[in-house]
Amino acid sequence: MQALVFSSPGKAHVEQRDIPDPQSGEALVRISYNSVCGSDLSLFRGVWHGFQYPVVPGHEWAGTVVGVGRSEDSALVGANVTGDLTCSCGTCPPCERGTPVLCENLQELGFTRDGACSDYMTIPVGNLFRLPQTLPLRLASQVEPLAVALHAIHAIGLQPGERAAVLGAGGIGLMLMTAARHRGAEVTVVSEPVAERRIVAAERGARTVAAAGVGELVRLVEQNERLRPDVVFEASGYPSAVQEAMEIVRPGGRVCLVGYRVEETGPMSPNVATVKALTLRGILGPGGRFQEAIDLLDGKEVDVEFLLTHEFALTEFEHALDVALNRTEGNVRSVFRMA
Repeated sequence: MQALVFSSPGKAHVEQRDIPDPQSGEALVRISYNSVCGSDLSLFRGVWHGFQYPVVPGHEWAGTVVGVGRSEDSALVGANVTGDLTCSCGTCPPCERGTPVLCENLQELGFTRDGACSDYMTIPVGNLFRLPQTLPLRLASQVEPLAVALHAIHAIGLQPGERAAVLGAGGIGLMLMTAARHRGAEVTVVSEPVAERRIVAAERGARTVAAAGVGELVRLVEQNERLRPDVVFEASGYPSAVQEAMEIVRPGGRVCLVGYRVEETGPMSPNVATVKALTLRGILGPGGRFQEAIDLLDGKEVDVEFLLTHEFALTEFEHALDVALNRTEGNVRSVFRMA
């Protein structure tokens, strides 16, 4: 089989490997599609947390079960599936508290364990979610990022009729915007440095779009109070954007920190959060929202087709990574086609 391997910072190659054997409690999945996430790009650059080289990346995927490690799981064979990247122990204090993403013995597909940028992948059976036959596997590769967006919306308590802002209109930012509008919120403003992505945000219903820049977003909202949001979803991970999120949200409002960059630090004025009595909430991972995401996609209640702007064979990984890293050619998301 073919597998994309990140071997060291900035180094990647495709290699031939034997198809892995599923162990007891695991399934062997034939991968059809896997999209490239911003965290994959950080992993490629070597500025991530909790990873190891060499590793096969990929955690936004869909495929078909072709084998299992024990007979009691045989009913899964032939099922279309996607799955959670979080492989937790289930017994440590964070797991017992219901936060497996904080597991003390955490393994993650695509980061510390080989992921889905390959023809085949093994995964714990308990991590799998069956997909309806009516849901195309290409679109099903977006179940995990949609689940992340849904987790953020539920965690911050976004309500129908509230005003929301999204800072950063990459794949996750645009997914947050889409999910917020489905929730019944009005997306009053989206900020993004890449012009093509601002166009997409405007086409998808943002009332106002702004080029990201120091002070520009704050001035825009101060000049038009009708844009001031109840909730801000910060999806870029830059400290300056977190500061802007606190400054533009209404007093008593909520800021949800979704994007993050482990290499970025910078000065901030946290007094803004205190003086405005803000709620800041960080979220990590899909938070168990897979089935909700599957149902929304299968019911065509949420459109994600517009996110998948570029499709590549695995052997075209250099071009796929280049346009994603440099945000060129109108790229929002690159997706690898395996099957």
